[in-house]
Amino acid sequence: MSTHLRLVTRGDDAGSCRSANRAICESVNAGVLRNVSIMACGPAFDEAAEIFRGRDDLCLGLHVTLNAEWEKVKWGPVAPRESIASLLDENGYFLETPNITLERGFNADEAMTEIRAQLQKARDAGLDIRYMDEHMGVSWIGLREAIAQLCRDENVLDAYLVPSLSQKQNSNDCVHNWIQSVRTASPGTYVLVTHPGCEQDDMKIFTRENLQPGDVARERDAERRAWCDPRLPQMLRELGVETARYDEVLKAGF
Repeated sequence: MSTHLRLVTRGDDAGSCRSANRAICESVNAGVLRNVSIMACGPAFDEAAEIFRGRDDLCLGLHVTLNAEWEKVKWGPVAPRESIASLLDENGYFLETPNITLERGFNADEAMTEIRAQLQKARDAGLDIRYMDEHMGVSWIGLREAIAQLCRDENVLDAYLVPSLSQKQNSNDCVHNWIQSVRTASPGTYVLVTHPGCEQDDMKIFTRENLQPGDVARERDAERRAWCDPRLPQMLRELGVETARYDEVLKAGF
């Protein structure tokens, strides 16, 4: 393994539900999770803002969200619906996946209008947004350069610039899988993207095609427990891995 590997530890989907907020907060307080990505359009955003506002020990990011993939949990835009109609379904919610949004023939200017509105909402809530990342990797549909430029214009770090750690799935033990991933990684800086959750009713309804009710909640609860497992920081120290924030590995304006 590398003699020097930096790991940007990230928890996504704060604001998506109260169980996600609770799980991410618990994971952060355990000491290894150092970056939190917040959905400004999520139904539990206000609670997320209350929890993470003023947390100087964290690097907070906007989790740019233009799609709503779950069958029973939907989110809609921050911008006025009439201003971004090409991104929405007949009920006023985001379309299910980036693929569908692309096939629909969305308007890129409308997409950027929504992203700017999400960033402004997060800032208005008192959140110190340091970076911007993407729910479902949405920039690939033709928004990559526009999002990069917005990051430069707003002095926000572009999380896209840090490659993801290739995650092993050799067992049901997330700590084991993460450590195996680190062991096989080449020297460099990577982001470990996770979605901590709790096996609670508001997360058990996160489901879609080919998933059973409760599957997502169980998987995300396993990630929460891994972040809180005392083995994780010990193993990372033994391997010489440095955990990092985005604002420690990236420079604004690039």
